[in-house]
Amino acid sequence: MIDMTPPTQPQIDPPHLADHGGYPVYPMPAFVTVAATDVNRTSQWFRDVLGFGVMFVAPGGDSPSMVHLRRAKYQDVMIVPGFGDPAPGSTLTVTFQVGEAADVDALAARVAAAEAGNLDGPHDTPWNTRDLAVTDPDGNRFTFTGRGIQPTEEFDVAIRRLSGEEV
Repeated sequence: MIDMTPPTQPQIDPPHLADHGGYPVYPMPAFVTVAATDVNRTSQWFRDVLGFGVMFVAPGGDSPSMVHLRRAKYQDVMIVPGFGDPAPGSTLTVTFQVGEAADVDALAARVAAAEAGNLDGPHDTPWNTRDLAVTDPDGNRFTFTGRGIQPTEEFDVAIRRLSGEEV
């Protein structure tokens, strides 16, 4: 049986320090760094296809040395130049919460309309979310998840198992 006791960790509720580019500046407890073969192209893809906004662009000669994108609070992505040949696809998937199932559907329609990126979903999960997986131009995979419409039988069974109930 898996120990479900959460480890003792400080709760992070970072202060709002300032604003930059129309976004609040706060210490980020976590963020994603994407190594891109073309920083401009990948940043534009995140903006146009996934709805991220540009918070900051660090100069770097012909191309930015870093672009800081934000979709929502704690959904930050740093696009940086990749060095050498990028690894073909990753087994790591980063997941962002986007709200409700309808929000996932709207994002899927936006990605499909842009005809950009590999799209998997949206599909409903047994744990009552609707998920959409999108692959960026550099082969990185991102999942956008929203609360499902209603619990499924599989969800109810999973919750009973987590509670230690016989199923």
